[in-house]
Amino acid sequence: MRMQFRALLVTIAIGLMATSAIRAAEPDPYAALAPFVGKVWRGEGSGPDGKPMVDVTRWDWALGGKAIRTTHALTSAPYGGETMIFWDKATNALIYHYFTTAGFHTQGTMVAEAPGRLVAEEAVSGHPTITRVRSVSVLDAGGSMSVSSEYLDGGTWKPGHKMTYRPAPAGVEPLFPDTRR
Repeated sequence: MRMQFRALLVTIAIGLMATSAIRAAEPDPYAALAPFVGKVWRGEGSGPDGKPMVDVTRWDWALGGKAIRTTHALTSAPYGGETMIFWDKATNALIYHYFTTAGFHTQGTMVAEAPGRLVAEEAVSGHPTITRVRSVSVLDAGGSMSVSSEYLDGGTWKPGHKMTYRPAPAGVEPLFPDTRR
């Protein structure tokens, strides 16, 4: 009887260790985003109208490392937004929600197509004409991040913004105008 009990305990212990090893071997769903996190980025480029624009964005871990929060603001216009990105086990995908100072919001999915290359597609709610957005973000070996987008506006895909981001100098942060006053 003691021998059977010991055998049972050993079997349970081996099973628990194997389960722990499998969990430890699971890939980190945030690995593709990790190079962006913990930094403030300053982007220069052009908006959908072709005019120059500057954007400042901060990427941080949120919810104890279970999500990523980004905050961005344009320096030349009273526009910005916040995004929460999280791993959705049910769909096996990175899901995000973006809320803007312009009163519209989006919900989308992000896929790491290759190391340093993210492709995102989102549905837009509350905007008068834009219903979808697609974007590609690429982190190059030199440490800069290129982002390009396109918008489904009135049923037609149109070019969006094109930006190149670099790590921002110390002290640069995304700032929102106080609209409550």
